[in-house]
Amino acid sequence: MNSTMKALVIGVFALLVSISMFAQTPEVSKLAVTEPLDVGGTILEPGTYLIRVLPSNADRDKVQITSEDRKTIYVTALTVPHALAPREEVNTTFVYYPAGEGMPRALRTWFAKSPTVTEGGHDIVYPEARAQQLARMAASRVISYRADTAVADLDKTELLVVTPEAKVETYTPAPMMSQSSPEMPNTASTTPLIALLGLVSLGGAFAIRMARL
Repeated sequence: MNSTMKALVIGVFALLVSISMFAQTPEVSKLAVTEPLDVGGTILEPGTYLIRVLPSNADRDKVQITSEDRKTIYVTALTVPHALAPREEVNTTFVYYPAGEGMPRALRTWFAKSPTVTEGGHDIVYPEARAQQLARMAASRVISYRADTAVADLDKTELLVVTPEAKVETYTPAPMMSQSSPEMPNTASTTPLIALLGLVSLGGAFAIRMARL
């Protein structure tokens, strides 16, 4: 194989790897906790953690909070998409519910620093009793699930909404809206990326074949 063809093959391979990594960019952030923090009903002690998304189904995800080296899992919590309002700008990574007397503050929404992966954020879902407390303190609606729901069943359990007046309603997913063009429908898809991967793969195969001639 001559040097030019060898360089071409290496270049195509590198491009394939980079595109693959781009397509699978994870949503992950560093979470610095300076006082006890409630995340989905689990209390985190002060320290530095990683939070990342575990894709679940169309209207909900799980988030996992681990040690920085990812060897210890502290929390697996349910979230639902936080749909951005028209022209809403996000200037923070974490939004919190206020702390109540004798109770820690709670994580409300996480906006991952991966705009190529998701638009909007992740609203943390809480057990119903805790959701009632948060809804009252924050004067806001809080998404919840029944207290006896097992972690393994969070993907399919019925979701509820607790109002500041302690009413319990059925949760209805909000439509996601593009932050950059709120007036236009979100028509982005993975089709162009798949097509590009196909073309690059064909190019790589052709280069390897030519190198063997």
